Amino acid sequence: MTSFGYDILGFGVGGGPLYTSQVFTSGGTYTPSDGVTSALFMVFGARGTQPTSGHVSSAGGGGGYAEKYVSSLSSSYSVTLNAASTSSAGGASVVSSPNNSRSGGYASAGDFIASGGTGGIGSDYNTNARGGTPAGGSRCGTGGNGGNSDGSNPGTSGAIGNSGNEVSGVFDLSPYGITFAYTRGTSGVPVLNNAVTDEEVTLASHCDTAATNANTNGGIPGWVGVPGGYSGTALIIEFF
Repeated sequence: MTSFGYDILGFGVGGGPLYTSQVFTSGGTYTPSDGVTSALFMVFGARGTQPTSGHVSSAGGGGGYAEKYVSSLSSSYSVTLNAASTSSAGGASVVSSPNNSRSGGYASAGDFIASGGTGGIGSDYNTNARGGTPAGGSRCGTGGNGGNSDGSNPGTSGAIGNSGNEVSGVFDLSPYGITFAYTRGTSGVPVLNNAVTDEEVTLASHCDTAATNANTNGGIPGWVGVPGGYSGTALIIEFF
């Protein structure tokens, strides 16, 4: 995957295009596709390293989430995606979960923002009893915390917010025929099911890409030995 994403156009009822999309898995420059007049910038936050120094069994914090709708686009925008640092695109900005910490990341700017959950505490004497992985922030709200281990068994994974339903305050995508689902465990990155039209198929693929950069936005489980954390991703939905 390149950092510049993919911009295959789809066409809606009546022959006119409704939307298209781009996805970024590393920093770069976003240039609006031809004919696009507005866009929704969705930034899924980076995560720092898992806890270390005698606490490698505990889970690292979940990533934050921010979105920003821009009604009048400029010619280009910088996309910044860093591990253990700030990730941003189009006015949506997320601060990473810290290195060596169970704390979740949080969003610092956007029309809608949501924090990641806290990693669960694990047993440092039993590799099968790691702390539960927290969920990332998403359009469903704040990510759930990972459960603590009982010393013999792993802690439970945190749930994405609002039982998997989008909360108030997110950008309304229904006029464009976009209905997201949320079935990726702790990630919180949306899924577009039953994709038929070209733009739906493209957006569904971009959702997959946004989610599969090391399970973007979910926390880092204990005992996995992640030295450098993970960078975030940016999904941009463009409207005609």
